[in-house]
Amino acid sequence: MIVKSLKKEWNVNDCTRQERRDLHFLNMEVWISGKQDVKAYKILLNEIEKMSGLKDSDFDGISMTETDTLLQAIFLDYQKVSKKKAGG
Repeated sequence: MIVKSLKKEWNVNDCTRQERRDLHFLNMEVWISGKQDVKAYKILLNEIEKMSGLKDSDFDGISMTETDTLLQAIFLDYQKVSKKKAGG
């Protein structure tokens, strides 16, 4: 599947319905207390990175903030959230 982020197209693995459910529940952990749990967010992004199939070399030349932006974009595509619904 193609994800557009950081003015580039990224070819990432698609995910199954069950994987989407797993990510959904990880995301709920991020917000369970009503504010963002940074440790839970890190776990979520790490899982997205694994699922995406991207390699370390794919991240060459981008900052950690840009890495998080990319992984968040992948997450939104995995969750089938439109940019309009997500406020983008």
